[in-house]
Amino acid sequence: AAEKFIESKFEGWTILVAPGAQAFIFGLVSFWIFRQTHDMQWLAQGTASKDLIQKWEETSEWNFFHKRNLLEAEEHFCRNNYDKARLCYNVAISASKEHKFIHDEALACELAGHFSFEMGDMSAALEYFTRSNESYYEWGAIAKATAVFNHAVFTFQNVNAQP
Repeated sequence: AAEKFIESKFEGWTILVAPGAQAFIFGLVSFWIFRQTHDMQWLAQGTASKDLIQKWEETSEWNFFHKRNLLEAEEHFCRNNYDKARLCYNVAISASKEHKFIHDEALACELAGHFSFEMGDMSAALEYFTRSNESYYEWGAIAKATAVFNHAVFTFQNVNAQP
């Protein structure tokens, strides 16, 4: 729907910001839901969002390269391609930082933290969550930074408390 709106109503890429953000977030949420439910429709929705972001990347690599890589990381995570996922998370983090998208860097670090935790790599998970917290704080999202910090503390306390 957003793609038709852009193609039929406006010219120029400034309008891509809102639909681009919508497709990006929808893709991330779709992959997350797929991992919780294993319902293939969510994997398909996430992949479609990634494909749309990839199409927009052709017009503005600066704005969409890191987003596509984060969506690819999430897709690889869903498909159990863990080495490719790890690589894409790191590319997304580096590109976000290089292009000064501090909020996307924070998000990519947070998702890489969840990935690392699921993979049993507690050291990497702690590093990613810490970097996410710092990036959210730098961006000015103090409540989100605190939420990431509290989640990490709670998560690692529960891991350490298990026999």
